[in-house]
Amino acid sequence: MLFEDVTIAVQPCAAAPKDESPVLCFQPGQVLLVEKEGVPCLPVYRQVKPLLPEGTVLIALLTADGQAVFTPDPLGDEIVPEGNGLSYGPMRLFREMDCRSGAVLTAAHHLWQWMRRNRFCGGCGGRMEHDGAERALRCLACGQVNYPMIAPAIIVALTCGDAILLAKSANSPWKHYGLVAGYVEVGETLEQAVRREVMEEVGLPVHHLRYVGSQPWGVSGSLMCAFQGETDSSLPLKIQRSELADAKWVSRGQLSAPASTFSVAQELIERFRQGKL
Repeated sequence: MLFEDVTIAVQPCAAAPKDESPVLCFQPGQVLLVEKEGVPCLPVYRQVKPLLPEGTVLIALLTADGQAVFTPDPLGDEIVPEGNGLSYGPMRLFREMDCRSGAVLTAAHHLWQWMRRNRFCGGCGGRMEHDGAERALRCLACGQVNYPMIAPAIIVALTCGDAILLAKSANSPWKHYGLVAGYVEVGETLEQAVRREVMEEVGLPVHHLRYVGSQPWGVSGSLMCAFQGETDSSLPLKIQRSELADAKWVSRGQLSAPASTFSVAQELIERFRQGKL
């Protein structure tokens, strides 16, 4: 599935940034980017260095194909300003990048957000510090250890013959049609989660369910587990309006090629359009 062409590792890395090392600076919901020929790109150390406040500590968040990716320590309070041709943009711009850059950015944001939300111990309120041996945060006072959290989620291409069910979220800023998706609840298998989400959101049973693949989705700290299932399109749709703005059956011939297949939803829809699903 997607992102298989890039190998991301999150174990602690003692590397120092080089001029061409990616350096990602985040604020809530935003990331510092540089534009090249109208396309948002990841900035590198030589571009970010003049903007770093005095005393800023850079840490290697992860490595992508062996290349370290840095960020100002999320446990600190430094905010990197705009300038030198760099400006903050919404995280949704990752959709406009090539798949490798998008994979790096979303994984880095996942880790950054986890660190920012765990600067203090949930047990005693003490300060957390980086564990040097593994990607974890350790409390200086009581020794509690926190690890990055990953929320499993499912997404399903629900088909009936030559038609696929497309859905539009009622709550997401992404207002395009996609597929039925949702988080896995405690005690559920992935397959049970698929059947529950489909029944809750559109009121349809799911048959012949099969696993297709997965994609890390760091924007929401998730691992998207993709499935394909069949149902009966003659059954009425019972749309859960609190979750979906709309849902509809679309025939294979009505689908057009997407601008990109960055997300697993887009890839599943494109596979169906090409008759490969």
